[in-house]
Amino acid sequence: MRKSLLILLFLASATSLKAQFFIAGGYLNGGVPVSKLKQEVDKTFFPTLSGILLYEFYAQPIQVGMELSYGIYGTKVEVRNDFYPGYTVDYRLRRNNNYTSGMAVFRYLPSLTSKLTPFIEIQAGANYLYSRFKIRPSIFENVVEAGKDMQDWAFAYKIGGGVQFPLPGIEGGKLELRINYQDGGTMRFLTKGDTNYLPDKGDGDLNTIPVKILYS
Repeated sequence: MRKSLLILLFLASATSLKAQFFIAGGYLNGGVPVSKLKQEVDKTFFPTLSGILLYEFYAQPIQVGMELSYGIYGTKVEVRNDFYPGYTVDYRLRRNNNYTSGMAVFRYLPSLTSKLTPFIEIQAGANYLYSRFKIRPSIFENVVEAGKDMQDWAFAYKIGGGVQFPLPGIEGGKLELRINYQDGGTMRFLTKGDTNYLPDKGDGDLNTIPVKILYS
């Protein structure tokens, strides 16, 4: 099933430290799905973490760099005793729907002398979505089986802007608030109700018979 990925991202709470003309920082992000994506996923908020590295040109209102992001847009746990034929032990099936992104960043800062520094930002790169599962007796025990249910990637871009505030007591440190609109190509990804476990029958072998997944 192919859906278009369209999401509005509210990104906030970033700290950055300057070393010469390089700037590194981290973000706590929150995304809100819109358009077709909103119709297909069972979440109204996407938490993500990201890190950014920028190079600031000397005496120029331009920054370029790279940002990497990771988040989970869905998760589910099932406890069953019919995963493997011939075994009636309870096992946990954990499935996470993961979002990763790598973007080249271009920023324009119209004012370099004010305490509050606004900026305009354009990003371009790729989104990679994948769904993983793990089976184990409990959260504290070793994984019996793991794998990917589905994966896909597509070109994506972001357009937005924000403002930077100086952090007292941290030389070169800044707090950054920004908002971006993201769009991109169509992707295949799993949503709520797209997978069902099909128990096998027979004598089987715990170590060699894989879990069967049905895609709707």
